[in-house]
Amino acid sequence: MTSKRTGWVFLFLSITLCISAALELSLGPMTIPITSIPSAVWSYLHGARGTDEVVVGAIRLPRLLVAMLVGAGLASTGAVLQGIFRNPMADPSIIGVSSGGSLGAVLTIQFGLAQASQWYTPLGAFASGLVVVFVVYRLSTTWGRTSIYSLLLSGVAVNSFCSAIVTLVLSLAPLQTMQQMMFWLMGGLDGSTWSECLILAGLVTAGFLIYLSQAHALDLISIGEEHAEGVGVSLQFTKQVTLATSAFVVGACVSATGVIGFVGLIVPHLLRLWMGPRHRNLIPASALGGAVLMLLSDLVARMALLPVELNIGIVTSCLGAPFFLFLLRRQELRSHRG
Repeated sequence: MTSKRTGWVFLFLSITLCISAALELSLGPMTIPITSIPSAVWSYLHGARGTDEVVVGAIRLPRLLVAMLVGAGLASTGAVLQGIFRNPMADPSIIGVSSGGSLGAVLTIQFGLAQASQWYTPLGAFASGLVVVFVVYRLSTTWGRTSIYSLLLSGVAVNSFCSAIVTLVLSLAPLQTMQQMMFWLMGGLDGSTWSECLILAGLVTAGFLIYLSQAHALDLISIGEEHAEGVGVSLQFTKQVTLATSAFVVGACVSATGVIGFVGLIVPHLLRLWMGPRHRNLIPASALGGAVLMLLSDLVARMALLPVELNIGIVTSCLGAPFFLFLLRRQELRSHRG
């Protein structure tokens, strides 16, 4: 029964992803019939530069691929972190990479590096995110062993510190610079390029394969660390591999789109309820679900009946904040009954 339900979940996610992708390429200020999209993509790849070809091939298709890759990266990372922490409310931001990326991006904009090259802001976000994760990891590691509770507390402290520095920089920045920072901090897909797609595809795919290689160990850790050690799982190695991979994957996502919250919380938690906790199924399903959530959120952001286009980070936060409160309340009621 469980395997049949898993198959239905994968089928549902795949169909929803195809429909969402078609709508993402079709809808916008200029609507393009869905039946015309394949020919427009084919013509663009073969050098045609008509209006439809440019809109679909140069603007919407890179945006679509970046959204899918970022959603897949954040959601699969969320599934892994929820397993390693044995906490359904774990999220990629818990290891500090999102706040670290925010700090790096804000500093590059403040010091004028963003005007020198379009790559300085994402590179600054990526490097800063990795540095913050390294600091969090070192603070929580003693005598060669990493305590999950120390990691959580260190992550909270470092996140707060980074947020304070970001707030300070925002308060000192000129109005135009502050607007540029806020646009990046709210997360968005504007200006997505083919080069970003290629870089993200390499990093997210590599991270996904590493996650799958640790799926069995994560299953055992979810049961209990003592049980996992008893059957030969190297806890320290698994923690190091998964946390380092999480930093690279989320750092790459943050550097491409800015901070997009709650994707790594909502998707794996719901899928774990629907198809069970086995990570060999949960990780790829979360990748599919994350891609779907990002595309649907981007459609809402673009089609909202407002005078300006919303940032996708605003949409995911509006979805994620109530969901987080629901989870928190559910945990409290479960603890009280227990």
